[in-house]
Amino acid sequence: GRQVTISKVAVNCYKMKLGLTLLGFIAVLLAGCGKANETKDFTPLENGFGYVTHISGFTDRSLTQGLWYQDSTGKRTRVWPYLQTIWGDNIQITNNIAVLVGGIARVYKEDGVERLSDRLIAFEAPAGPPMDITEQMLQKYCAESGVKRADVIQDSFVSLTKTNNTLRIDFSILKRNVRALGDYMANGATMTISWHDIEAIMQDVKKTGKVKKEKQSGVEYLQKE
Repeated sequence: GRQVTISKVAVNCYKMKLGLTLLGFIAVLLAGCGKANETKDFTPLENGFGYVTHISGFTDRSLTQGLWYQDSTGKRTRVWPYLQTIWGDNIQITNNIAVLVGGIARVYKEDGVERLSDRLIAFEAPAGPPMDITEQMLQKYCAESGVKRADVIQDSFVSLTKTNNTLRIDFSILKRNVRALGDYMANGATMTISWHDIEAIMQDVKKTGKVKKEKQSGVEYLQKE
C-alpha cells in the first residue's frame, strides 16, 4: 500500500545515514575510549567556521559533531550542536553565512521514537542566532516547481553544493501516477537558490520568527510559523 511504500523510503534513508555515521566516526569513537566525556578541539573549516566533536558516555558511547564560529580574538560561538550525516556536503559557507543540514529532535509518529530530524539551519556570523529556514526554502521550491509540499520526502537531503552565487540543494520527492494511476515512486529533486534570496529569507525569519529550543541540547533558535 501507499503508507508501506513511504515508510520503506523513510526507513531506507535512515539506515543509509546510520551506516555513514558509523563508518565516518568509528575512528573518533575508538580514539576516545576510556573517557566518559571528551570534546575534541576546534577544527577550522572556512571563514571562521569549524567543527567541534563531542564524545559522551562510557560503556554506551555517543558522538555528536557540531559547527562553531571563532572570531579573530579566539572567541567561539556555537552555530549548531548536531550536524547530520548525508551523502554529500552537509555545510556550505559564503562570506559570514553558513547553511547546514542540522538535527532537531522530534518524535516520529510512525514509530513513536524521538530522533534528530534533518533541517536546513542558517547562521550569520558572528552572533547568529541560528535559524530553521527549512519550510521557507521548500515552500519556495514547491511554488516554483509545482510539487506539493506533502510530496517532499522527509529527511531526504542528499547534498548542499555551492555554485558561484547560488546554493544547490539535492533531496527527494514523491512522483505520483508514474506507471499507473495511484502509484508513486521516490525521485531525485534539485533546488537552486541565490545567496541573496537566502539572506532575504533569514532577515524575514529574524524579524518575524519565534524563539524555539532544541530539546536534546537546549540550544535556542528562530523559526517562522
